[in-house]
Amino acid sequence: MTDLPDDLTSVGRHHGNDPPTDTGQEVRSPEGPDPGSKPATPAPALFQVVRQPDANRVQIRVHSARANISPPEDEDTEEIGQYRSVDDLRAALSNADVDGRIAIFEDAESDTVLTDADASPDHPWIGQPRYERITFVPDEGDVSDYVSGLDRPLA
Repeated sequence: MTDLPDDLTSVGRHHGNDPPTDTGQEVRSPEGPDPGSKPATPAPALFQVVRQPDANRVQIRVHSARANISPPEDEDTEEIGQYRSVDDLRAALSNADVDGRIAIFEDAESDTVLTDADASPDHPWIGQPRYERITFVPDEGDVSDYVSGLDRPLA
């Protein structure tokens, strides 16, 4: 080891040029969630809102949260939208003008049909997967027409 170059010492660091600090690469780290925000909650269901213009009905169809549903192929039914949050569902119902209509709730747990004469988008039962279909009709005659076509009893 008697042949050490002049720029190297036996102790310490290399006396050559310092390595470049700018390597030409940009490294990004994703931003995390806002610490003041609420924790994420899973969607309770997929809510499909459809309109039947001929019958003057608006209907919510509840599907599994992971479902991918295509728009209805029935010519008499048009899709308003599909929503995974209850807040978005309520906003869509506000735009669909369901205030003051009669709501028909089809209860999957008890296999019955319930009605509420003065429904609004803020009704507490809206957004609960228990009610697999909620239909909004304009008057009592439409309620009996709709319910008579179902295989569930009116509660």
